[in-house]
Amino acid sequence: MPDPRQARVATFVEPRGMVRSAVAGATGGLIGAAVASAGTQGTSPLGKGAIAYFGVYDAEVVLFTAKRGAFKPKPTPEVIASVPRAAVRAARVDKGRLAGVLEIAFDDGSVWQFDVPRVNLAGAQQVAAALAGTF
Repeated sequence: MPDPRQARVATFVEPRGMVRSAVAGATGGLIGAAVASAGTQGTSPLGKGAIAYFGVYDAEVVLFTAKRGAFKPKPTPEVIASVPRAAVRAARVDKGRLAGVLEIAFDDGSVWQFDVPRVNLAGAQQVAAALAGTF
């Protein structure tokens, strides 16, 4: 089992649409509900409200559970999903106003999409750059 602290590069991620949902909840009403439901398509092995730590290793990419802390999240050793690094076809980060989106595409055609809070965007860009080196 890989150790989250031994990843070459890593970042904290949330299910796609979670950052938008949090902002929409604060605005409330019908407008907030419409904003929350827009743009949540895409796949993610994370459940609603979860937070995870996405790590890149020499032979695999691993998604660990994470706990929300008082000041910052902390990774746990519990693995949510693991995929051989050779199966990664592409990785990219799109910056948005509220958060970025980390997208990982695999050889089998599946795609993982995650929201990345602004504070973790540098880590997401390092993840995408590291995975770009695998092709």
